[in-house]
Amino acid sequence: MEPEIMSLFKLKGTSGSVINQSYPLGESFVLGSSADCQVQIEEPGVAAHHAEITTVDGNTLLLKDLGSQSGTFVNGESVVETRLSSGDEIHIGSCRWMLQAPGLRPERVLTAEVVKKSSFDWVRLFAWTTVAATAGATAVIVWKPEWLDTLRVLEWLDILRALIE
Repeated sequence: MEPEIMSLFKLKGTSGSVINQSYPLGESFVLGSSADCQVQIEEPGVAAHHAEITTVDGNTLLLKDLGSQSGTFVNGESVVETRLSSGDEIHIGSCRWMLQAPGLRPERVLTAEVVKKSSFDWVRLFAWTTVAATAGATAVIVWKPEWLDTLRVLEWLDILRALIE
């Protein structure tokens, strides 16, 4: 016998007014600002019935934006309708949820591809760019002093002298 979807999946709030709250999913689950929604989001831009999560074939979840003005996002992309998997992040207004399936490893969380994408280090890029620019300026001053005439015209000589003194 196949387990019911409501016993498998839940939404875990990760930011906004729903942080640290869990919502077990049933056959139909509506998110919006209306009091009759399973998750009520009281903030500007959230429609009365903003989005709905339904089960398809008893074991697949489908998220539909219900015509909201501000949109519904899954894993950072605006969606009208999409299938959901464990680990997907749903974003409406300032609220975010992680779709969890107990006992299942999320497909999109901490995979090698995701870790590789997020490992870009802007601080190191800035540091190496600064080192390269400083080395280039020093090389001009030491090995090509005739280039300093060009820099004098640009009024950079005083700045460069202050840097190397």
